[in-house]
Amino acid sequence: MSARLPPSGPLSGGSLPISVVIPAYNAAAFLTAALESVRAQTRPPAEVIVVDNGSTDASAAIAQRAGARVLRLGHPGLSAARNAGIRAASQPWIAFLDADDLWDPDKLPAQWRAVEACPQVGIVSTDFTEFDSTGVLLRSFLTERENYQAITRREAAPAVMCCDGDSFRAHFLRGNFFAPSAVLARRDLLLDVGLFDEALTHIEDRELWLRMLPRTTVTVVERPLVHTRIHASNWSGDSVKMALAGAMIAERVLANPGRYPAGALGYYRAERPKSYLNAGRFAEEAGDVRGACRHYLRAWRSGGGLRPLALAILSRLPRPIRLSVRAAIHQASRTPESSRVS
Repeated sequence: MSARLPPSGPLSGGSLPISVVIPAYNAAAFLTAALESVRAQTRPPAEVIVVDNGSTDASAAIAQRAGARVLRLGHPGLSAARNAGIRAASQPWIAFLDADDLWDPDKLPAQWRAVEACPQVGIVSTDFTEFDSTGVLLRSFLTERENYQAITRREAAPAVMCCDGDSFRAHFLRGNFFAPSAVLARRDLLLDVGLFDEALTHIEDRELWLRMLPRTTVTVVERPLVHTRIHASNWSGDSVKMALAGAMIAERVLANPGRYPAGALGYYRAERPKSYLNAGRFAEEAGDVRGACRHYLRAWRSGGGLRPLALAILSRLPRPIRLSVRAAIHQASRTPESSRVS
């Protein structure tokens, strides 16, 4: 079933050749607002697909009442839910929307104008805000990202920036600045690169964008047309899993560098031990000493030097000794340069 139009009836320009894919897992608290933001588009998408990822709440019923096409899965995970929506889509373009995020009414029309201004593009993203229950936390994500601001780009239409491919790929390696809910992508390109990696539970979106970049260019609408919600249930809240996901991406890049942008091999060779080191630190802070030791050893084995090996040994000592040694190391690191023997 196609998405219903707003009560006012057909809108000028007709529907856009876009399938909106919304994965939902127990998202009843937020899904109505997300769907209303889709319905409010000044040019509607041709199709809205909600992938019910094994919800036990009213998510599926909310989606059906809104006129969305509902796919019901068990609970295979976020990547599998998005992939199911992409495969089921009938339109040549896919717009992702997380069930807890919101769009401005001009979000899809602005991205379609970007497609028309840069017809060879395969990915169109927008700027976005971050908010929580207290209000807006960040009014423009892209303004704060030095690596995005460093990209060579030209204005093809008001606020529509066609990015130089090589420049974009080089700077994107330094850090992600896409929110999934801000991305419009060609369906055939998503299928060609193999969709989301269903083995990744965190930052799976970044890994997919990295595989897409060698095959396409990117256009960015430099307007905050997407509002990403920060709350306790966000998938990105587990620091250990986030760090390990970074390490898993590094392992994939090192195993098959040809699938990723030029420069990814060197970047992720250096990042792999850092990711394992961070996973060890977060695990130790959470009280998982055995897990921390395992992650430190992975950091050492992957070329992280002696520091992770020392931390692995230290993590196995009795807690009082471990805390004393850490305090001594911390104190030594704070010794002023002027007091050290040259």
